[in-house]
Formats: sequence, C-alpha cells, structure tokens
Amino acid sequence: MNFKKLLGIMVLALLLGCKNDIDINAPYKDVAIVYGFLDQNAPVQYIRIQKLYQNASTTSTQEGAQVADSLYFDSLVVNIININKAIPDTFHCYRVDTIPKDSGFFTKDRNTFYATSIPNNNTASEIYVLDIYYPKKKAHFSAKTVLVKNATIEPRKLVLKYNDPKFPNHTFAFKFNSGKNAYLYDLGIRYTYKEMDANDTSSFTIKYVDYNVVRSIAYLPENAYTQSVSSKAFIENLKAAIPMNAAKIRRTLSVTFRTYGGSQEFQTMLDLNKPDLTVVQKNPLYSNIEPTQLGIGIFSSRNYVERLMEIDPSALLLLSKELPNFIY
Repeated sequence: MNFKKLLGIMVLALLLGCKNDIDINAPYKDVAIVYGFLDQNAPVQYIRIQKLYQNASTTSTQEGAQVADSLYFDSLVVNIININKAIPDTFHCYRVDTIPKDSGFFTKDRNTFYATSIPNNNTASEIYVLDIYYPKKKAHFSAKTVLVKNATIEPRKLVLKYNDPKFPNHTFAFKFNSGKNAYLYDLGIRYTYKEMDANDTSSFTIKYVDYNVVRSIAYLPENAYTQSVSSKAFIENLKAAIPMNAAKIRRTLSVTFRTYGGSQEFQTMLDLNKPDLTVVQKNPLYSNIEPTQLGIGIFSSRNYVERLMEIDPSALLLLSKELPNFIY
C-alpha cells in the first residue's frame, strides 16, 4: 500500500471517526478537519478542509450527510507561508470544487479542496505554515511542517534470476539516499509492459504492476540505505498479477524504482496509532492543528521520487519466458 492509500485510510479512521462517548445532539460547533501533505515535486498542492460532521437533532444522520453545508465551510481564507525567508513567501490557496467525488454515504454534490503551487528547491530548507482564517469566527487556526526533500535513487542494471539452481536465493539491490527531513519510506518498483492484440499489434495499451518492497519503514534523513529484493518474489508477483490471455501479446517496457518519503509528523502519527495490545485499548488522537478547539488533523510533507532502471538483456529474456504471453 503506498502513502496515498495509507494516508487516506488514516484520515478516515483517525480524523473523521467519532469518540464512542460523543453526544450526537450536542450544541453544534464548527470544527475543521484538515488534511494536507506538501510535495515539492507535485505541480499543485491540495489541502482538504472539511467540517467535523454533526447532524442536527431534527435531522437524521443520513439526511444531514446529503447537505453540503454540513460538510464544508462557506468561506475560508487559506494560505501556505514559507517562514524561512526574511520576508516570508505567501502562497494563496484558491478553492477547487471541480474534482469529482465517488458516490457514498456523504453527498457528492460538492467536493472542496484548496490548491496552490510552491517552488521546487531541493537545496533549500523550508518551513511552511498553513494559515486558515475563518471569517465567521474572525479566527485563525494553523499548522507547521518542514518540507521533505528528494531521495536519490542509485542507477543500476537490473539482473534477475528465477529457478536457477546456481542462484536459488538471488536478490537485487534497491539503493537510495534518504532525503532531508524524511523519517520513513515506502519503497516500490513499477513494472511497465505493452499489451497488444495478437491479431493486430498496432492496437495496444500500456499497463503496469506495482511491487511493494517495504512499507512505512523508519529511516534517518540523509543516509545511504540498501534494501535487498528477492528476484523470485518479484517475478512471482508479476505472474500473479498478469493473467494468461491468448488473445494478447505482451512485451516488457521498463522497470522503475520509486520512493515515497514521509515527514516526522507522519511518523509520529503512525507510531501513536499502532495497535494497542493492552487490556484498556486507548490511543491518543494525533493532530498538529492549533488551536484544537477550531481544528484537528494533519498538515505535513511527503516526497515522491522515481528512477528508470536499465534492464539486463538476460532479465528481459527471462521475463519473456516466465510471464504469460510475453515476447522478447
């Protein structure tokens, strides 16, 4: 599971969930749920800001969930500020309501984000503040994060061995230098192939299979690491993911090593919410939004980097033999 999927699950479980002692008909309060991760390599930064859902005593939970005003604020002023400069740089976030939302319990009539762009500077050391002004209460709430910088993935020629008695436990190395301010990583490999119609090879689609090397592993920033990857496990993952289809012809295109670096705040959130095996199971809710009476959630930083690997001809030949309907 990559960071995007994991973060989505964490937000649903930790931020939108209710305590089991909540009074459903308590007096209504505007409390914001904030979810935002800056990535200097992303062309646009998206921040989600919603209301903590509460339905009125005269409205059923299901009815209230279909009212957009119960989920979103009518007016907010949102800025992301680089405070490391003598004169801070302010990046205003504009409201985006055009991203489609899947059908579900809550209304899909509106799906609001706040978006902006920030510069990509891998040599700088920036601290960004998310500042949210709520005119109705004439109040600010905010959070702060240090920007995670790029990892460096070492280039290499990929060699694979499979069912080779000389190399029964063959591995290949995933080498990288962790980025500045990055405290945990997902490491992955994306295998991309071309799938053509057997009777018309000009008709084709490009497909891929993702292989998870490690997930949410703690690393120290700005250090060199090597993760060994089993050739057998990698190839068997591809064989399981790509079905036999005599109507298709396939060819290997590329193998890409990928890193997802996470900030110290995200590492802290994961640590606090690990399964509690004590008799009284109670984990603290993590939030770096202040003041807490106005908002809860997480504003932090992540970083995605990928690098295309050279594939040894022997590995290409092996894949064409082992994977279904592949040619060299």
